[in-house]
Amino acid sequence: MKKIPDKYTKQPLGRLFSSIGRTLLNALNVRLHNLDIERNYYALILIEEGNGKITQQELADLLESDKVSVVRIIDYLSNKGYVKRIKDSSDKRKYRLTPTNKAKKALPIIKKAIEEITQNALKELSRKKIEKLYNTLNSIKNNLN
Repeated sequence: MKKIPDKYTKQPLGRLFSSIGRTLLNALNVRLHNLDIERNYYALILIEEGNGKITQQELADLLESDKVSVVRIIDYLSNKGYVKRIKDSSDKRKYRLTPTNKAKKALPIIKKAIEEITQNALKELSRKKIEKLYNTLNSIKNNLN
């Protein structure tokens, strides 16, 4: 294993990732200030993509999160009127998640904001550098699993 220069190991890598995540979320919140939610945008997108068939556990798997955290996310989105829980007809212990009409109106705005903010974040990078960035980030994630 090759030695990584000290300037890259003095500060935890997670701190940089966390800072980037907060900065992206802040930019989204500024863009989406007219909505009455301030987080969980991606969870809402995944729920929409589930076409009313996604369960809480499936959402937890997609978000790579624990079930308790996902229940909090769903509670938040449900209390704000963006998501409905519907009991599964074949298994009463499961709930299927579906976006409300309010969510369906907000989702195109959310998706556009995410796309534009991501474009802005990557604007100085060539296509090749962007590919390398995503490959590198996935390698880091795989190294930690």
